[in-house]
This record gives sequence, C-alpha cells and structure tokens, in this order.
Amino acid sequence: MDRLGYALSIQKYTRQGAQIGENTLIIDTKLSSSSKGDRFYIGKDCTITGATLLGHDASPTLFLKELVVHKDSYRKGSRRSYRKAITIGDNVFIGWGSIILPGVTIGSNTIIGAGSVVTKDIPDGVVAAGNPAKVVKSTDDYVTAYRETLKKEPGNF
Repeated sequence: MDRLGYALSIQKYTRQGAQIGENTLIIDTKLSSSSKGDRFYIGKDCTITGATLLGHDASPTLFLKELVVHKDSYRKGSRRSYRKAITIGDNVFIGWGSIILPGVTIGSNTIIGAGSVVTKDIPDGVVAAGNPAKVVKSTDDYVTAYRETLKKEPGNF
C-alpha cells in the first residue's frame, strides 16, 4: 500500500483517539469509542483484520444519553458505562472477527485466533484463541509447527 493510501486508512482510526505504530495494517476493523476518554494504543508491525475493539462496555447508556423514552424510565447519569484503554503491543496479529474488550492489553509478538473474544490481558509471545481467549501455545511453538508443515506439504503454502 502506498503511503497516501496508508495515511488515509489510518487517519480514520487516529481521529477516534488511536495511537498507531509504524507498519501497522488495519483491515475492516471497528474501533468502538464512546467518548474522548477511550483510547487505543496499537504498536508497530501489527496486522488487525475484521476485528472489533471496544473501548467501552457497549452498555445501553452509551446510546441513550440524550434519548428520553419516558420521564421515569431513564435518568441521565443514573447508569455508568465502563470505559478503559486497549493496548496492543508490537508485532501482533489479530484474526478476523475477534473482539477485544475494554481494559485489555495484548503483549508483543502475539497471535489472536480468528473469532476470539479477548476479555483479559494476553502476555507477550503467545498464541491465544477462543471465547474467552486463552493461551494455546507459545508463538515459538507455533512457528516451529508451521515450518514443519511447510516441509511436509510445500505445495500447499
């Protein structure tokens, strides 16, 4: 991707409060931010595909702040939503359809499997997957297994 295309695609995320490192590719991803207080910190050399990063808990109060259905049914300020920053380290891959919840930190050199729901911090150098996402193996073990597969079936990759 040329620099101008990269700048235009990243700009929509930086306007939402995201800080994004160099050589990071974000494809078809939703950064859901409810206020200026929500922050996303994404390291360098990351790839995020078709994921949703929630800087808040998606509670109804985020969408009902100015809506009055009935004078007693909702009082502004009566419920609080949970907002917290999401931090993604360097060299992270987040698979398609994953959801990252507020307050989560994903360590560097980490892979998040497609469709995972990340509810808690994920350490450096691991592969995590599932709902909720759990550590499956180390990134080193994953790379070793991948290389073995390439040796056995070189025409498939």
